[in-house]
Amino acid sequence: MRRRKKELPVSGDINVIPFIDMLSVIIIFLIMVSAFLNLGIVESSMPVAGGAPSAEVAQQKKQQEQQEKLDLTIIITDKGFYIGGAGAILQQRSGEPTIPKKPNGEYDYQALNNKLWEIKQTYPNEWTVIILPEDQIEYQVIIKTMDAARERWIEESGKKVKRYLFPNVAIAAGVAGLM
Repeated sequence: MRRRKKELPVSGDINVIPFIDMLSVIIIFLIMVSAFLNLGIVESSMPVAGGAPSAEVAQQKKQQEQQEKLDLTIIITDKGFYIGGAGAILQQRSGEPTIPKKPNGEYDYQALNNKLWEIKQTYPNEWTVIILPEDQIEYQVIIKTMDAARERWIEESGKKVKRYLFPNVAIAAGVAGLM
């Protein structure tokens, strides 16, 4: 004799209470975790686009800007920092970076800050620097370079005072093939 399995009655209602409980726990967890997250904001600027004035006026304006403008550029490579301005790169020896890496392989941000301080003394009205990192340069190196280029702490009258160097930082790409 065969016994038939007893069929259980099927209910059309779905119990959503465990699902709601799970969602409320996840939401509370996400709110608690978000309090520990630090989001970083990197301020930078894009090149300005303008209208087209007459050719003669544009050429005169361009010549005047080239004479006055520094076009300070910091190129970050695996050898160190190359600092350039107005079409030339500052170098001690040909092919060598302006500020080479330290003997332990780290970038010398203090030497970069010192060199930019010297440049700022010559060009006190210049506020912009362009940073050109190579492709393999780490993000943290770029951020520290930006920090070194933006400000310098100096001592005046026995107090530490912050002086701005080049606070308008623009990040560009395309270093491959320059060095």
